[in-house]
Amino acid sequence: MKWKFVVFWVIVMATMAGTFLYEYNFASQPALNGYIGDEVWYVPASRNVLHLLGVNVTYEFNGSYGVNVIFSNATAKMLYLSTADGIAAINGVTFRREYNNLPGVYYEVPKEHYRRFLGELAVDLPNGSYYVVPGYEYPDKDGIQKYLNTEHPFLGKDIIMLSMATLGDEPIKWRLPGIIEFALIELVVVLATYKISRSYIASLIALAFVTADPTLQATSVAAMLDIHVAFFVGLFVLALAYEMEFTSATFLGLASAVKLSGGFGWPVLLWKALKRENSFVRFMSAVAVIPALAFLIPELTIIKAIGFEPWLRQFLGSFKWHLSYKGPNPHTSPFWEWFVNYRPFYFHYGPDVRASTDPVLMLSMVVFILAMPWLYRRKPKVLEPFLVFWSTIGFFALQYALGGKTQFSFYATALVPPATVVMGVSLNELLRWEAFRESLGFYREVFGRVLALLKRFRPARERPQG
Repeated sequence: MKWKFVVFWVIVMATMAGTFLYEYNFASQPALNGYIGDEVWYVPASRNVLHLLGVNVTYEFNGSYGVNVIFSNATAKMLYLSTADGIAAINGVTFRREYNNLPGVYYEVPKEHYRRFLGELAVDLPNGSYYVVPGYEYPDKDGIQKYLNTEHPFLGKDIIMLSMATLGDEPIKWRLPGIIEFALIELVVVLATYKISRSYIASLIALAFVTADPTLQATSVAAMLDIHVAFFVGLFVLALAYEMEFTSATFLGLASAVKLSGGFGWPVLLWKALKRENSFVRFMSAVAVIPALAFLIPELTIIKAIGFEPWLRQFLGSFKWHLSYKGPNPHTSPFWEWFVNYRPFYFHYGPDVRASTDPVLMLSMVVFILAMPWLYRRKPKVLEPFLVFWSTIGFFALQYALGGKTQFSFYATALVPPATVVMGVSLNELLRWEAFRESLGFYREVFGRVLALLKRFRPARERPQG
């Protein structure tokens, strides 16, 4: 069987390499050389936090450095913009863009004149009237120069910040972590599926579904949060498959440290700990302490930037934001619409980048409810990713019921890793009618027992007289 092993891994590695190259080339095309989708929020927030931490990033284009000159207010801009423009002109500015919705201007200054440009600004503009944020230009949105995105946890921005600080502040560099994670998600799904099924065929089925998933394809080329959520949820599912208790707790905490929805699989962690642990200390470590630490450590960057008390106040306030209705939006897609790919979210037009869900994958998770008793008897561990999927759906339903009705199709990205693992295992086992016959027999038996129990409590009819 050695040749099967070799062929299997050649297919997996080739698929991962192909995914990376295709997504990288797609994300780096000139038409996407700017903000797409919700990059307009997460990337500026990452740049702003780096600035607060004293870390300057670099954007270089055709031998010039990008720099944002942000004035303290509209009055300061009115008074000193012409002075800044004059200094930029003297230093050979190659590109200028004045913002309309924030008090600032973006320049691209030749590298050899860049330091002189900054020095002359410091001499000619009053202290406190402006500050400089090197790097890529901002989206022209009101208040974006101060925006920190504290309504979401910070690990996703940490990843974007790391890429910006080490590789450069430009679109393809923001997107590179997500592209890498898409390829790694493929590996994670394959490993989890093989651990559960012990089948190369099941693993390749899962690989096919995860590679072709349109939600992952879209979110991996946008520097947003959802691809990072999916990555850590996938690692959580993998750790569950390998019975790595504290590792699964860590990955769940990290998933929730990107977006709170990453922690929606927590009931599965609780269920596993209740079955396994007799020690109270180990139980609390698995379900609370380790996930909490994994959640909090990535928050240290924003805590250092703004302080613990403001961070805590804004973090607690974010729950109200998550459970609030954000007003009418033509792109909203409540969780039940994800099952039929109704109203996909567009990140960009021409080329089209849209977060479409896969109805085959999503609706199969509904169909598998009927066959799960039979599947569980054959491959017991398939129940865990199945429950992660439905636990996540359940919490999205709860969010909707509590008022958080502004949901979008790209939220479903976190559902893809557990769903594709279940799909691979299930299709490999289920293409036999006895699976459905036996499972439906199980449900008929349960239903029959319930009816029999109800009949015991039904009052007897009186016989007619005469």
